[in-house]
Amino acid sequence: METITDAIDKRFGKSLVAFLKLVDPERKYRIEENLGKAWDRLSLDEQRKLYLYLLYRRWRGLDIYGEPYYIIMNCHPVPYDWNGSQRCAELIAERKVQIAKHNGSYGWYTKDEIRLYGLEVKK
Repeated sequence: METITDAIDKRFGKSLVAFLKLVDPERKYRIEENLGKAWDRLSLDEQRKLYLYLLYRRWRGLDIYGEPYYIIMNCHPVPYDWNGSQRCAELIAERKVQIAKHNGSYGWYTKDEIRLYGLEVKK
């Protein structure tokens, strides 16, 4: 359930602007009403998951495909296991990842993913 603070954060549109800067840095797409409405239908946590998922794709050198509206409507973000990735050692050294359980298996996930997805941290 969203709090009033969550609703206010969404209303000011800061998260939509950050999302658009990430997926459309060249500003190829116009901001239309249906885009704003689709974004507002997502909870603040869903917005954060989508943004984080796409940000981590960029970090891994992967492209983000599709227009912003299509991404909002069709992307289903999941946490990314950094184990074995080129950045894993760096993230471990910076204490930005922890071992956590997702879908029955343990892996290295960022603290943001652990919080957003409610992952079980290995003790």
